[in-house]
Amino acid sequence: MDFTVVLNQIAVLFILIVIGFMLKKLKILDDRFEKGLASLIISVTLPALIITSMNYEFSKELLSNSLMILGYGASTFALMILVSYIFSKIFHLENPQKGVYQFLIVFPNTGFIGFPILNAVFGREAIFYASIFNVIFNILLWTLGVYFVSKEKKKINFNMLINPGTVSVLIGFMLFVLSIKLPYIIHSSLQTIGDTTTPLAMIMVGLLLGDARFRVLFTNIKLFIISAIRLIIIPLIVYIILSLFNLPQIVLATVVILSGMPSGANAAIFSRKFDSDYKLASQGIFLTTLLSIVSIPLIIYLVINF
Repeated sequence: MDFTVVLNQIAVLFILIVIGFMLKKLKILDDRFEKGLASLIISVTLPALIITSMNYEFSKELLSNSLMILGYGASTFALMILVSYIFSKIFHLENPQKGVYQFLIVFPNTGFIGFPILNAVFGREAIFYASIFNVIFNILLWTLGVYFVSKEKKKINFNMLINPGTVSVLIGFMLFVLSIKLPYIIHSSLQTIGDTTTPLAMIMVGLLLGDARFRVLFTNIKLFIISAIRLIIIPLIVYIILSLFNLPQIVLATVVILSGMPSGANAAIFSRKFDSDYKLASQGIFLTTLLSIVSIPLIIYLVINF
């Protein structure tokens, strides 16, 4: 496998972050634009990306592998939630920082970085499986994720499951099960909108980083521990456990690689939308994404060659 492809993909994402950062520093865009952009990504572009990624013709093999992805994906998120809980207890964290740190551990950047990486390594089929993995991701994102960054720490409101993210996953899965092919005009329109998710999300991270204090970033030992957990410890544990089962390589690789992605841009987007510590979230995204330049190729090498 040519690791240059992977490195180039991550480098492109960093350039987009830098563009957003400069737009904020030059005061071309302001806080009102940030909030509007966060809503646009969450409510429009990301749902469009999900629907088009799942618009496959039905097959038993895809369904069987999808069910495995769901099961092992759910177990992987259970592991990440447990690790985030232990981390918060060890460091005696309080909200809002506690919720942000937990968000950074539990939610990897599956859509914005995971999708392009898997596509580069395994092709279009891996995007379908990544979308299935994202079923669990989206359910937790709109319940537990919102809970992490909300000011009012009440019981999880499962009415939050009715939202653009989960509805789009349901629509996409129904299109797959029923083998419904979207008309060209609709599919092309949704695909065009969905394709803007990655650049908009990375620019959004750059905008939020415009307010970040980099001296704090590189002196915050917790963020380096978070990076080690998110990029190395979690994917290694997942790989060791899943290697005990006789899984198709693409199933094993999809779950392990996605579990080793840097912290999701949603950490900053949701923190900004729900008025949590979005500066800390942006710092965590920046650091884990920076270090993933080294960790992602190593994880891919592991799952392909061992």
